[in-house]
Amino acid sequence: IRKVLGNEEFCMQIDAATDFAQGWDNLAVTQWMMTGNEYAVLSNVPMSDKEREKNGGDSSSVEVPRQCAIKIGSEGVPLFENIADGKAIGLTQPLLSATQSSSFAFAKCHYETNVPHDPFAVQLLETEKFPRFARLWTRGYDVYTPSANIVYRDNAVLHPLHHTTGHGDAGERKWPKNDNERRNAHLRMKVLLDIHHGITGAEASSLAGGGGGGAGGIGSKISAARANLGIYGLGRRRTLAQLLDFAGIALPGRDFAGQRGNDGSGCSDRAWVPYDASISSKANLYDGTGTADDLDPEPIFPLRTLPDATGGQYDHPFAMGNAAWDEMTSAQRKLASGDEFSREGSSSDVPYSAVFLLWIVGLYVWYGTFAAKNINMNRKEVGVRSSYTHHGPRNSARKINATKIPLSERTLKNV
Repeated sequence: IRKVLGNEEFCMQIDAATDFAQGWDNLAVTQWMMTGNEYAVLSNVPMSDKEREKNGGDSSSVEVPRQCAIKIGSEGVPLFENIADGKAIGLTQPLLSATQSSSFAFAKCHYETNVPHDPFAVQLLETEKFPRFARLWTRGYDVYTPSANIVYRDNAVLHPLHHTTGHGDAGERKWPKNDNERRNAHLRMKVLLDIHHGITGAEASSLAGGGGGGAGGIGSKISAARANLGIYGLGRRRTLAQLLDFAGIALPGRDFAGQRGNDGSGCSDRAWVPYDASISSKANLYDGTGTADDLDPEPIFPLRTLPDATGGQYDHPFAMGNAAWDEMTSAQRKLASGDEFSREGSSSDVPYSAVFLLWIVGLYVWYGTFAAKNINMNRKEVGVRSSYTHHGPRNSARKINATKIPLSERTLKNV
């Protein structure tokens, strides 16, 4: 996706074995717009084709699979199941969620540039899901379960190619298991989530001091490793502590105790968590700390020129329909959204109708003063009644329509 992502507005991630609802493209955009959130990500475990037929196809009264439970894995990393453990029935708009599915995700394409797929998170499958959710959530993105099924899971039985060696019956090459890659990637996810049980108390305490404990201490190494993640690490709009409270879970401590999942509780009443929108979604947790010593480079998208949701038309990240927005004070709204999007914080009380009326009056005065005068002068010079139109002088400036260069003619040498 890095080399082919141009200035597309929306991006979607799906599994290979995916079927689509009728009119899925318009449906997905409509569902996304219903969130009222520039940083919304529609995601859920797709319903199977068998369940689709059982429910009568793409009906307006639908059941949408919804993942609720978050478990803590054997190494302390939270896990999402591949099969949805709940259903959302009769939704009228997308519902805020604390989980996401790699089988379906739909969002503005700046999601792919601000929370890019981690190329070092290989051989993990389920283990990489919550860390990806943590990355997007701390950067200001929110996941919603759509109120309608947009895609479905094909019932076809796929050949079990993963984590086996050799070749299949048809001669196809199977996906070999690589324990070294998996171990390193798993450790990377634990570093991202600050899970580092098993180190000594003195080494653990050095983390609070920003990576002390000696130049070669484990505390210094872990702190540097988290900073080195860069764009593949956590953001600065929300904290890890806020995420754990939002999801209703706890990570293990340094003695590998105290961890707990949420058993699916609180699935229907998640409260949206506000954040400081002046902080860029691309801002990394350790930016400006000087902790990183080998920062992972950011991916380059050679065909994309749009801003990555950090300004201009993107400064409206709040979900207007959420109860959390209504509970915010007008001062908080003005601080978070900016004057342009804060109705209560506006400095002008002049109604738009009065402004429009004044504009009409000004246009009439301008016409009577300049345009009509020039027309009469031209008539006197010619000596006859002119057929000159009342749209202004002939030499008035014309608006030049800029021609946008088609995508096919842009630079494609980096593809």
